Amino acid sequence: MAGQDVEHQVVCPHCRKEFAGELLESSDAGGPRGYKCPHCRLFVPVERAERAS
Repeated sequence: MAGQDVEHQVVCPHCRKEFAGELLESSDAGGPRGYKCPHCRLFVPVERAERAS
């Protein structure tokens, strides 16, 4: 979506490292939304992402 390129500070639940990630959204309605961890390269669903403090 246009205008959605805002980065969020999140903590990966897999490797526990903090990173700034852009929210990725599927082109399918109701598809997965989340972040791609640059450390472990796994997809982090938005429901499992922890906000960095």
